[in-house]
Amino acid sequence: MREQHDSTPAAATTPLPPGQQPKGQVVSIFVDNHHPLLQLKRALDWGALTAAMVNRWRKAGKNVDGVGPGQSWPVDLYVPLLVLMGVVALNSRQMEKHLEENAVARLFLGIEDQLEPHVRDHSNIQRAFDALGVEGWQEINELVVGQAKRLGFGQVRILSSDTTVQEPAIGYPNEPGILRGLAQRVYRSLVKLKVRGWPAVEDGKEQAREIFKTVKEYHLFAKGKERKDQLLEQLVEQTEKLIEHSQEVIKQVGASAERVRQSVVVKLEQMVEVSAVLLPQILQWLRTGVVATGKILHAGITAARSIVKNKAGKRVEFGLKWLINRLEGGYVFGRVVEARADERTMPIEALKDYKQVFGAEAAPEMSVYDRGGSTPKTIAELKLQGVKKVGIQPRGKAKWSVAEEDQAEVRSQRGKTEGVIGTLKSRKYGFNRRQERSNETLMAAGQRVMACLNLNKLMKDIVGKAKKAKLATA
Repeated sequence: MREQHDSTPAAATTPLPPGQQPKGQVVSIFVDNHHPLLQLKRALDWGALTAAMVNRWRKAGKNVDGVGPGQSWPVDLYVPLLVLMGVVALNSRQMEKHLEENAVARLFLGIEDQLEPHVRDHSNIQRAFDALGVEGWQEINELVVGQAKRLGFGQVRILSSDTTVQEPAIGYPNEPGILRGLAQRVYRSLVKLKVRGWPAVEDGKEQAREIFKTVKEYHLFAKGKERKDQLLEQLVEQTEKLIEHSQEVIKQVGASAERVRQSVVVKLEQMVEVSAVLLPQILQWLRTGVVATGKILHAGITAARSIVKNKAGKRVEFGLKWLINRLEGGYVFGRVVEARADERTMPIEALKDYKQVFGAEAAPEMSVYDRGGSTPKTIAELKLQGVKKVGIQPRGKAKWSVAEEDQAEVRSQRGKTEGVIGTLKSRKYGFNRRQERSNETLMAAGQRVMACLNLNKLMKDIVGKAKKAKLATA
């Protein structure tokens, strides 16, 4: 082992013989214990975070106990790694490079004595991320919010909520594009089945190619509405045949024990299910010109819907509808709600989320929402649940349900809630324009983004408190 030094050794004045060239140097650097990341590390409840992640990994079939087949799941490494991944807001590929080059990151993980720079490749990091799922990341976020409250940073006196749309990075949803996406998923699944003698597989792949050609003709060469409608009807017929081939493949694969084949069956079953809803919706539009209620916009992200927001220059948004809750201290938590969920019930749903985080008997002193939630029934229900001040902006000329001195606070909290939603959608956190292509992964990414914001907020509050304490004793 090469002797450690305080800095990289200077280059040798004379070249070494071939075969004796050094392969690298060991570098030692000083890291202050008051580094923000290390302060955050000391403040987090690692026992609760570990228990939450282990529970989710165990449900996902990971060998966290070290007694099953295969290699043991490195819990002690992955728990701080995913927390750090949240703080620095990097994807798995960026995280792999970050761990190889950043000394503070390695100290955060407790691997500062490891001489090899390589820690985990991006595929393993992504598996650990994905195995937590939506519920896992939601639980982690709620644990961070709870810890912030215990440390005195998360002020729970005021709960301000609003809905927003998480828009995935998809093109404008048109029927040929949606059918092409369905055919692409079926085609990729069939390609994975490297078998011979199954006519349904080859016929299915050929049928998918025909769909690709028809979609290309629709977009590039079709002129006029009549011709486009003919091609769209042809696409529906071709998709129906593709689904028939997919159902035959599902029967042929059966209960195969091979993991690849089972993944193919799962994907094909999903596309069969999607087509059962999507194709009638397209036919209805062709016959009546009326878009079906709850229209599917993407073959993979089936929960995405068109949501009317009537924003300046953007009347409709395509994606998942989220209920975002902000505490007075700036910490956020939330979940996906139905695309057509009644706005009048959202303040009550927000209170349910609050009770889930802080306990069934907990209630904020003030609940804030926009005029969409302004109904006598909602206000009465909130007061019945223990909310003393219902700061919902009234509709029209209706009277406020809070005193005049509280109305300014309501407006202020509404502005801050809009601001935090904008922060979530910023380039750093990336709540919008996600590349995920399934309901589960998209919702998990949304929960992880909120955890990222809260971890950074907590770190900033801890550092600020330490600075104030230092100045007070100076």
